[in-house]
Amino acid sequence: MKLGVCCAENGFPAVGKSGFSYAEIATAFVRGKDNASILELKKRAEENGLTIDGFNGFFTGNISLYNDPIDKLLDFSEEAFNAAAVLGASYCVVGSGAYRAVPEGMDREKAYDSFMNLMDHMGKRAAGYGVDVILEPLRKAETNLLNTLSEGLEFCRAIGNPNVGCLVDFYHFFMNGEDLSVFDTLRPGELRHVHIARPDPDRGQPKAEDAVVLKEWADALKRAGYSGRVSVECAWKGDFEQGTKEAYANLEAFR
Repeated sequence: MKLGVCCAENGFPAVGKSGFSYAEIATAFVRGKDNASILELKKRAEENGLTIDGFNGFFTGNISLYNDPIDKLLDFSEEAFNAAAVLGASYCVVGSGAYRAVPEGMDREKAYDSFMNLMDHMGKRAAGYGVDVILEPLRKAETNLLNTLSEGLEFCRAIGNPNVGCLVDFYHFFMNGEDLSVFDTLRPGELRHVHIARPDPDRGQPKAEDAVVLKEWADALKRAGYSGRVSVECAWKGDFEQGTKEAYANLEAFR
């Protein structure tokens, strides 16, 4: 598996020095930028031995997934897809828990269908840029729609779009109390990406004391045939550079 870190531009030097291969950045860092500025960002990553492989934090600002016209949402999305293509990135993670949450007073089934339709159209638009749209199930404290990996997989299967897939974030997986048996139900290619932090409510970087659980997670991925990217997305504890070194050392089971 290929290891990377979710970080901002100022994190590139530490991430590169620690042995990671790529950075995953928030879409906010490319919104409103022209292609020349985006290429400068790519250059700074490369100077630190990194590629920028994808985006997270997809929806920002005053966007409303349930009130704005779908054309507006797709135009907003396409800006990120274009930036990804310029960077050579191949995926956009759609977590955005507050944005996709079912608003108070809205019919839950209607919201579910509306979000499904949007993700399908985003996948079709992203295909033209060689980019995958990846749903991130989030713990119940962060959204009221699509919390578990099983729910995310069912959602993506129902869409049936080859450019729309699912992610597992092991922090959310842990906090939800989900069972690793779900990995035995995976179909080839439907798990597109992985986020990881330590198995603890503090969401810190992986530590040596987490070795047993980390290996269980890695083994579940390997049994499912997953060999893609694993991004550290965590609440860094202590010095960032030391934290990235610690994380890399403790993810041996994923390499």
